[in-house]
Amino acid sequence: MALDGGDLFGQRTQSEKDQTSFLCKETAALGYKVFGVGEMDLNYGLDYLRETEKTYGFLFVNANVRQTAGGPLLFPPYTVIEQEGLRIGVISVLSPAMKITTMSATPDQFVVDSPRDALDKYLPELRKKSDVVVLLAHLSSTETRELLVGMGDKDGNNPLIDICVEGQDIRQYRRLNKIGSVALLAANNQGKYVGQLDMTVDKKSHQIQFGEEPVTIYELDEKSPETTAVRDRVTSFEAEAAKKAKEIPPDTHSRPLGSTSEKFLGASACAKCHSQDYQTYASSAHARAWQTLVEKGQESNSDCVGCHVVGYNHVNGYDRGDSQSGRNSLYNVQCEACHGYGTQHVRDGQWVAAAKSSCTTCHTAENSPNFEYASYWAKIKH
Repeated sequence: MALDGGDLFGQRTQSEKDQTSFLCKETAALGYKVFGVGEMDLNYGLDYLRETEKTYGFLFVNANVRQTAGGPLLFPPYTVIEQEGLRIGVISVLSPAMKITTMSATPDQFVVDSPRDALDKYLPELRKKSDVVVLLAHLSSTETRELLVGMGDKDGNNPLIDICVEGQDIRQYRRLNKIGSVALLAANNQGKYVGQLDMTVDKKSHQIQFGEEPVTIYELDEKSPETTAVRDRVTSFEAEAAKKAKEIPPDTHSRPLGSTSEKFLGASACAKCHSQDYQTYASSAHARAWQTLVEKGQESNSDCVGCHVVGYNHVNGYDRGDSQSGRNSLYNVQCEACHGYGTQHVRDGQWVAAAKSSCTTCHTAENSPNFEYASYWAKIKH
């Protein structure tokens, strides 16, 4: 039985929305039916989510999200699935710390109740209807662990929850964790992992038995075998997305940073005085950042370009219109992407401080989950 802990949908951009539609179709083909609700699953509005459920036969469950305080829940709090002669109850909660924002024109009005209060209300009735109870917890790891305290006794005789799938923090649990009698699982990070739990359930007593190594984490990287039909569909989608992206006119986005009196000079100008530093830059991945977009067919994707060029959100920074006419030299993550305008060059150490703080603009938890300043700096130290 395949379950998902939430955030199936992408970010609030049209290109991500197109990709989400494609991913939903492929996810349905993999056999996923029941989903917890993550804050990103409402990125395109409730109507889009409802249409997705209808189109692909999905069921989103959640026990603590409403549109108004005291109003009805937006989703069924739980569902019960019959499989292999067992009744498997699935319930989900969302962290109140996760802000819900949508692309809808209407104001966002959502109320997220206390997860503990929601579970206290619905778990007793779900327990009576189920042989095994699974919680899809779209909470931080800390919140999840705090929530599970008291949800299952140490002897495992009268647990309210048998299994908890953690669906928010970027992490994978490669062995079986226990909070009291509750088995805690996680295989998160943008769909790059799939976790498998093997267990035996006695049909009469409903007691669950786990083997010595019941958890397997599958990493979906370049080493994983591919299905030709799926690869063909992905390739076709990427080609169509790249075609649509190229039809977008030159950048007209706002540029809130910088000044009309300043200019980016390009790495070649820096190299005149900093030849050794330039050689370090030239051999780094930063110097090939643009090519990685070209290879992926994403060089026209405005959601990606900003972290692969110089000054995308700055006045006089990278502009797609100039690039198309061959006038732009601000491809790649050049010196000024970290240090700022070359015309503001100073020699009092401020540039170094500015460069350090600039890293996390692009190396976010989502784009670069393993980012750690010291080790990353060692790769480009100059």
